[in-house]
Amino acid sequence: MDIILTTCAIIVTLAFVALVVQAILTLQQLRHTAKAVEYLALNADGKLTALDPLITGVKSVTEAVSSGWFTAAKAVYGLFTRG
Repeated sequence: MDIILTTCAIIVTLAFVALVVQAILTLQQLRHTAKAVEYLALNADGKLTALDPLITGVKSVTEAVSSGWFTAAKAVYGLFTRG
């Protein structure tokens, strides 16, 4: 009976050590990823301002699509497709 309990205690201890090692490796990778995201966020600010004209263009297109002329065009198209 003592051999079984000793074996179980050894297995549980080894499993716990493996868990701790995996947790340490995961936290190191998480720290590395957080540093990379921070670097990206700090350097992306200047590059994102170059996209402002594109974003403005997309915004104007979406506003035009949701405006009245698009609704009117859908209504006219609906008249022709029903007949």
